[in-house]
Amino acid sequence: MMDADAQARAPHSEGGASREAAAQLGQEMRRLHKLISSRVLLNMQDELQDHDLSFTQMAALHQLRARAPLTVTALSECARLSLPAASHLVERLVRRGLAERRENPDNRREKLVVPTAQGLDIVTRMDGQFTEAYVSALSSVPAEKVRAASTAIHDLLTDLAPSQENA
Repeated sequence: MMDADAQARAPHSEGGASREAAAQLGQEMRRLHKLISSRVLLNMQDELQDHDLSFTQMAALHQLRARAPLTVTALSECARLSLPAASHLVERLVRRGLAERRENPDNRREKLVVPTAQGLDIVTRMDGQFTEAYVSALSSVPAEKVRAASTAIHDLLTDLAPSQENA
């Protein structure tokens, strides 16, 4: 039986990262997030206030962009809301023109929810602001370091989610 230190250094699977290496990367990512998050959160706060959206509504718009069309039940599950709360949230998004309900062609008794162009525009603007926070923070770092980091992160993401390589 391995002791705790040996287990921490052992690969998760053949060719996989050791817990120690993964923990070290996690700490470095936490430090990077700390540098970026204040900029991202300020931009997010501005966007939420400009559109009078709650954080939950914004999170639902992100879920809809990524997975639409969704039933209200499916949205409630991915947004971790009760079904009544998700139904109310969808109603508010629909009234504001940020989402719409469509008939499910496979089940006419069921409605599907999709983001509207206006809802997608808000989420896309937030994505741009998120990216801009990184651009601003990394602008003083030598280009070769930024390129190396970008390549390493791309490679990690390819290993973590090969089917979402272009996401």
